[in-house]
Amino acid sequence: MGVEQGGVRREDGSWVKGEGGHKHGFELLEELKSKDALTVPAILEYAAAKHGTAPCMGTRQLLERQKIQENDKKLEKLRLGEYSYLSYKEVLDMTDKFSVGMRNLGLGSGDRVAMFAETRAEWFMAAVGCLRNNSSVVTLYTNLPNESIAESLKETEVHTAITTHDLLPRFFKIAPQCSHLKRIIVIEDQLEGVGSTLEAPASIQVVAFKDVLTMEASEDAKPHEAPKPDDVAIIMYTSGSTSLPKGVELSHRNIFSAITAYCIQADLGLGDTYIAYLPLAHVMELATETALMAMNVTIAYSSPFTLTNNSAKVMKGTLGDARVAQPTCMSAVPIILERIIKGVTQVIENQGYIKARIFKEALKFKQRQDNLSFAGKVLDILIFNRVKEELGGQLRMLVVGGAPVSPETHNKIRAMFGCTVQVGYGATETSACICSMDTHDARTGHCGPPNHGVVLTLEDWADGGYLTTDKPNPRGQIVVGGPMVSRGYFRSPEKTNEVFFERDNMRWFRTGDIGEVDETGVLRVIDRKVDLIKLSNGEYVSLGSIESKLKTHCLVDSICVCANPGAKNVVAIMVPHPDHIKKIGTKLGHLEDATTAALCQDPAVADAFVEELKAHGKKQGLGRWDLPAAVFLTPEPWTPESGLVTAALKVKRTPIKTHFKEDLERLYRRLEEQDALTP
Repeated sequence: MGVEQGGVRREDGSWVKGEGGHKHGFELLEELKSKDALTVPAILEYAAAKHGTAPCMGTRQLLERQKIQENDKKLEKLRLGEYSYLSYKEVLDMTDKFSVGMRNLGLGSGDRVAMFAETRAEWFMAAVGCLRNNSSVVTLYTNLPNESIAESLKETEVHTAITTHDLLPRFFKIAPQCSHLKRIIVIEDQLEGVGSTLEAPASIQVVAFKDVLTMEASEDAKPHEAPKPDDVAIIMYTSGSTSLPKGVELSHRNIFSAITAYCIQADLGLGDTYIAYLPLAHVMELATETALMAMNVTIAYSSPFTLTNNSAKVMKGTLGDARVAQPTCMSAVPIILERIIKGVTQVIENQGYIKARIFKEALKFKQRQDNLSFAGKVLDILIFNRVKEELGGQLRMLVVGGAPVSPETHNKIRAMFGCTVQVGYGATETSACICSMDTHDARTGHCGPPNHGVVLTLEDWADGGYLTTDKPNPRGQIVVGGPMVSRGYFRSPEKTNEVFFERDNMRWFRTGDIGEVDETGVLRVIDRKVDLIKLSNGEYVSLGSIESKLKTHCLVDSICVCANPGAKNVVAIMVPHPDHIKKIGTKLGHLEDATTAALCQDPAVADAFVEELKAHGKKQGLGRWDLPAAVFLTPEPWTPESGLVTAALKVKRTPIKTHFKEDLERLYRRLEEQDALTP
């Protein structure tokens, strides 16, 4: 069991990790150091030597694929079988064969290879195979727009890219824009292999993943050169919530810091199973999976489209991946947790008023209980065990990152699934490693003390009113130093120098986030510099903070709160939940079969949403000026392909304001007209 004593403040005013964490994690750190396993490939070799024939990576068998038409949309449904697992030795063997194959293709030390693929076992093995040759891997989110993918490939001058059967048609469209790209390696589909290559540009060579494993040496073959800790492992393109994506260069040493921090914070080991569905293109998932291998935790691969019984691609009669894998641990981002809560709530509400009322009151009661209390166990038997089955019924540890988690979401997930919820905080530029909660810290609203090796300090931001002399707790911009901090942005020295610096022989990064550290040494992320707006009455409002509270309402699918500098009020652009907007529409006299688009156009529906959001916001502790005075409803979901949210599903405020410019202007004109009529 971990010892939760938070962070410790040093004489220079910075914070470091206290005595929390797990003994086995610190022991593993020392063992990795003693065996010189300081790079990602070396950690895989360590894991294979130590864990041998134990199950390492699992993939479900694909039995059938159906293409169907539903509500004028083409959908894909999958019938899936059981998981089959590769042992640690088998994973290392395939990784080594891929590494040799890539060298035989002429790719080795100093080369860059792009990964544009969904999270799966082959992603990890291919990437680590490249890393073994001291090639750098350019990681790309699969849900980025084609233009962003092309720009990243052009900037890094990649000659070879690795993708999958499903994404190959997209790559054929992107390839002509990338003059350096000469070869695409395709991870095969279980049923259809590589797929059609008829649309491949004449200048592009298409190679099957399995063929690379048996590739014979050519005259261009490169010699093997193992990576060193300070060599660049990955160039990860940020999701670009505030600007165009930037390529963050992360060394093996950077990633090693994140890997060992996870091992120290996670109470995991032999017998645990992790379900992997978040993008491996993000360093958080890559470091997590590497850490799990070092700890002998089995990884079962999944996707957001097949995770649960109700996921979009799961064929009727087929179990979701979580039900089959029965994970004991998983990672999530807040928006996924919010959707899980809304999904469970919707299922219960569909069973009738009485059951919904019982569930609601039981959930409220359990949030006030310890999961191990007698009352909590009784409620599990009567109600919540059936909810837990949605994620396999065995979940005991959930790690959350990517964005702030509201206390309401934190408490509901912990009560529903009976697991610990450990919130972490990081940035791509810090290898996703800054802070994380200790295992048994039951508080909400914070993201824990600094991780092992992290030095955290705060800098005054007088313009925003955040000072390190504030009482009762110091506040300011979060600045992070340590071996997890990146060398900077790929070929962007000016942008690098804006936020990275050297001090006391340590690399530092200014995050742009505003934090507060309490007396126990844990960090609360309370604001973001780019989100703070001053209204005409002199009040500052934090747009991101408002969104994080309002989006917990069941009415909200996506929301972006906006305010022009000097405006009197904030307003919101919102994608409503289809089921809940229909309920409001019915109350206002609309027919039950009214479309979401038609309901969004009704001013009375929008006004009803404003009142609902105001009431919910007050319950969440928002002040008068934080509450939207008007809302524009839009029926189209926000996806990364639309350019309105990032690959991590964070809102992109500037593109949203540009896209809905005329709608925002109408909202403010309407508010001005209402003010003019007010005596």
